[in-house]
Amino acid sequence: MLRRDLLKHALKGAAMMAAAPRVEAANVPPIKITGMKVHRLSQKLKEPMGYCCAPGGVLGMTAVGASVIEVQTDSGITGWGDGGWGGEVLRKQRDLVIGRSPFEAEAIFDQIGELSAPPFRTPPRQLNTPGGLDVALWDIMGKALGKPVSALFGKERRKRVMPYASAGYRKNWSPLEAGFAEEIRHWTKDIGFRAAKVKTGYDPNTDVKVLTAVRKAIGDGVHLGIDSGTPGAYDDGTAVSLGRRLEELNLEFWEEPINKYDLEGYRRLRAALKIPLASGEALPIDWVIENYINKHIVDIVQPDISEAGFTGGRRISYAAWIARVRLVPHSWGTPVRIASEMHWVACFPDTSTAWNPPPVLFELHLPHESPAWGLTTVPVQVDKKDGMIQVPTGPGLGIEINRDELARYRVELIEI
Repeated sequence: MLRRDLLKHALKGAAMMAAAPRVEAANVPPIKITGMKVHRLSQKLKEPMGYCCAPGGVLGMTAVGASVIEVQTDSGITGWGDGGWGGEVLRKQRDLVIGRSPFEAEAIFDQIGELSAPPFRTPPRQLNTPGGLDVALWDIMGKALGKPVSALFGKERRKRVMPYASAGYRKNWSPLEAGFAEEIRHWTKDIGFRAAKVKTGYDPNTDVKVLTAVRKAIGDGVHLGIDSGTPGAYDDGTAVSLGRRLEELNLEFWEEPINKYDLEGYRRLRAALKIPLASGEALPIDWVIENYINKHIVDIVQPDISEAGFTGGRRISYAAWIARVRLVPHSWGTPVRIASEMHWVACFPDTSTAWNPPPVLFELHLPHESPAWGLTTVPVQVDKKDGMIQVPTGPGLGIEINRDELARYRVELIEI
């Protein structure tokens, strides 16, 4: 092994060690998990919408949903999360969680993930990772210790964080580019977001027309990303041609221009284009680290805390830091998930040493397109002065749950 490779692996090992919770064993409160509930939520949209790259332009999205996780303990502390929870694995083996300490969060996360793995762990390993459950356990840990979750991670680097407005879904606008331009203008100029993302993938000419109108409407001072959909709207040749036409619009990133498993295609795009490439939602964290980060296939990785949890999120944070790959989390869920993302983003190690680094961003779906926006007693609100949001400072996630809103949108209750 070459010396530089040895050093690289050693640094990765050190980073993984640094990701362990910084709580001395003697200081761990004797808390046991006594119960767990999964609140499945669904909320109808005010108007149907769709992905622009959906075949035939169908506006098939009429509702949004989420799984809110509630974990109870014998101390009276309750933890909350939004996302994966273990599914059938946990239904069959309650003792993976019940009766254990929330301070075993990392072990619980790994054990449920391993038991969810397919035979022989054939990549890409679509593990049923319990990100929402993991967040709820960290919420309990923070409350038990009287500290915000971000304070448990070693160094809280940011007190305020910048979301980007995830907007621009397909709607019945005519003309199309005028509808996109007005929506993004509203959320940036009227509401105060300093960054936004638009769905693309109609066809190259329509994409250019839409994005040119959007950039004109919001000006050059707003960070603008685009998203061509998880399946990838284009092949790599078309994406290269389109990307060169879009370079003059000063895009912050291009999310999934091609299929996310097409590693060679991403390698070609990254060599050919000046637009930073992004991908990584709905993928196992070990696969993202192995294929996107270690191989420098993309410029930005986009895991979601609903799958990664804080445990997996910290691992991928350090891997991205070592490789100098930007981390811009994906998110689409309740305010519980947004609060989780903020604590995570608050502690990202700086991946850039530049004097003028790119902003540290995370995705925030808009209130009218998100489930149970009133789920927390204090609403999520962007500061219009600079587009930032204050990271919650209370113990744990620093949020209080509005149980009336929880009941209002609940369509199923699962008790473990």
